[in-house]
Amino acid sequence: MRLQATRSMVVEIPSLELRVAFDRNEEIRTEISAKFRRDALAAELKAAGFSPRGWWTDEQEWFSVSLWGVG
Repeated sequence: MRLQATRSMVVEIPSLELRVAFDRNEEIRTEISAKFRRDALAAELKAAGFSPRGWWTDEQEWFSVSLWGVG
């Protein structure tokens, strides 16, 4: 899934100390739907230099959303 800016804007996420500027019509990918096992995904992302910031799942652990940061 992608989101497209309808105007130029700056988005801030203070808890991540992140500030991102978007031009009008610029897109950002917000979702990739794929099947991963948590341990394999974590190992791959850690090996690439990312660190976990959050992991959310349903009660059955069938679906999850994860947030990763650099460093």
